[in-house]
Parts: sequence; structure tokens; C-alpha cells
Amino acid sequence: MKPTPFLLLALAACGVAAAQAPGDFSLNDGNVSFHAPPAWTAIMEKRDGNPQAIAFQVPNPATAGTDDAADVTVKTRQLNSPADFAAIVAAERQRSRAQPGYEDDGASDENRHHYSVQNGSTRYRVRDSFIRLGAIAVEVRCRRPLLATIPASWNTDFDRGCDQVVASLQP
Repeated sequence: MKPTPFLLLALAACGVAAAQAPGDFSLNDGNVSFHAPPAWTAIMEKRDGNPQAIAFQVPNPATAGTDDAADVTVKTRQLNSPADFAAIVAAERQRSRAQPGYEDDGASDENRHHYSVQNGSTRYRVRDSFIRLGAIAVEVRCRRPLLATIPASWNTDFDRGCDQVVASLQP
């Protein structure tokens, strides 16, 4: 039995649907893809223009009912030239330093910037990672409140999730 065009189209659609597993995301027409933990909720997506971004809220029972929340943002920018990457990283670092209560935590390097800032009455730890994928700059920003009520195990899981997002970035 020879498959009909309708059957082939239906099978192709199933293959595309199956290729997008829970926690898999992409930006820039699929040129940047990454994996986020399934428990993270995408709260904002901008998939057109330049820049593009997906922001996630990371559930934390210790902050329920408060204005404090952990979040992760993956933002991409199309580069006009490879030199633009260094300029974007420098501009983001400068923007970070201008935030209230900025304090570098000493773990920064050329493509990572780790620091703390004040957001209202709460300090936040922020980890920015910068990756160049061809002609696209990718920034992963992980922000979590520094509260005594948050278990150390949750902080470890959050940091591990952020590391996994960065490691999963692929062209």
C-alpha cells in the first residue's frame, strides 16, 4: 500500500510535535535551542525581532505570597559582526553595576558575571552567562532572592538548573 500525501503530511506533523519535548525551547527561528527544567513556568516569550527572549518563573514555596521570586531569562541578540559580542557583554555588565546595592561576588570571568543587587528590601544573587552562537549573542540571567527561609537544597537545585540551561544551549 502506497502512502497518500495526506498520510505523509500527518506523519510529518506528528514527527514535528514529538521533536518538541517538555522543557525544550528555541529562539531565532530554531537557531538557538535549549532545555529548561519542566517545573519552570514560561511567563514571557518574545520570539520575533531583535532581541528575542523567554523568561521563566522558578517555583519556590518559601516565597509564595510575597513579591520575591526567582526567575531565569534567556535573551538572544542578532550580531552584525563578531566584535558586537564583546560590546554587548560590556554593556550588560555596565547595566548590572548601575543597579542598587551592586556587589560583584568574585566568581566572574570573561563570559560569566556573578553579583548581588538590592531589589526593594530583598537582596538577589544574579548569575549572567554570555555565549556566542555564530552570529547570535545569548545571555542567560538567573536571579534568586537571598532569604533565610529558602532551604540550601532549593538554592543548589536552582543553580544546577541554571547551569543545565547554559550547558544545553546549542545552535
